[in-house]
Amino acid sequence: MKKSLLALALIGAFSGAAFAQSSVTVYGIVDAGFQSLDTGAAAGKVSRLQSGQESGSRLGFKGTEDLGGGLKANFVLEMGLNVDDGTSGQGSKAFGRRSLVGLSGDFGSVDLGRDKTPTFKFFDNFDPYASGYINNGSGLSNNTLYFVGGDTANTAGASNGRITNAVLYSTPGNLNGFSALVGYGMGEVAGDTSAGRSLGLNLRYNASGLDVGYSYTKDNQQAVVGGPIVGKKANTVAATYDFGFVKPVVIYQKVEDDKGVTALDKKVFTVGATVPVDASSKVIATFTKVKDSTRINTTTLDTVGDAKQFALGYQYALSKRTDLYAAYARLTQDANSKTLASVNGADVKELTFGVRHQF
Repeated sequence: MKKSLLALALIGAFSGAAFAQSSVTVYGIVDAGFQSLDTGAAAGKVSRLQSGQESGSRLGFKGTEDLGGGLKANFVLEMGLNVDDGTSGQGSKAFGRRSLVGLSGDFGSVDLGRDKTPTFKFFDNFDPYASGYINNGSGLSNNTLYFVGGDTANTAGASNGRITNAVLYSTPGNLNGFSALVGYGMGEVAGDTSAGRSLGLNLRYNASGLDVGYSYTKDNQQAVVGGPIVGKKANTVAATYDFGFVKPVVIYQKVEDDKGVTALDKKVFTVGATVPVDASSKVIATFTKVKDSTRINTTTLDTVGDAKQFALGYQYALSKRTDLYAAYARLTQDANSKTLASVNGADVKELTFGVRHQF
């Protein structure tokens, strides 16, 4: 009898774990459209059908399991797709956009694997184009530092705004509008924990229409294994306020590295606004100035110079899941600047329009 009662007690104690609720969701985005791009190349402009202009096309799987006591297990596997030719969006990586597993609860969430860098996520929140539409579908972030390094053994594994070998912590969502994200990317270089290491931090306050934030990133890069470490860092601040009829935004970033006399010294300033036309459509306008004071060589005082970009976008929602979009961007720059261009000093002009479906 005692053994039976003990067995029942154990079954009751572990029933929450034994019958934990779990779910898996399949989701994705299919985005394709036309692009006309002139980067100043001698061959002239190129016109093409391109995937992922408003949002990167993707197929993903995400799931959660209730472990009881407020604790959950979570995973995300997300692959990039090129709708125009049916190929993978991240080369040889099966789930190159996101591949994460972790735990979440009242303490927030901890995830392990590959994801967007904290600074890239920061731009997703504040860029009026949501890191899409212009600059080959990367939004304002292509003018700034939202990733460094590459997917090799001697770097932090950041590529296309993503960081591998990462530990990511996010605060819970009940902190009266305040939130934080911390990211640590392991360089995984034998005998040197600093080489290839990546650090990231986002701080944000979002309440009553006001959204302000700060982002910091630091990456230790090496050109070759065992070579000198070049630390590249960026500080970014942004603010926006939703008035209902217009949502203005201001973004400022300063980027530096450790290369001595020719050290990177770049400042990027953006002002913009999103204007709802009606319940189904909106207009986006931004002006960005890049001031690059990096010296061209060690003997002269010449610097890279400035670049300026004006961009205009439009979105029309056909439904909650499907929309049409269009955008135009023009960049002009000083003689030594090569921002987004094929040739120093060349103007860059881009026109895009297409259709996006989310499921």
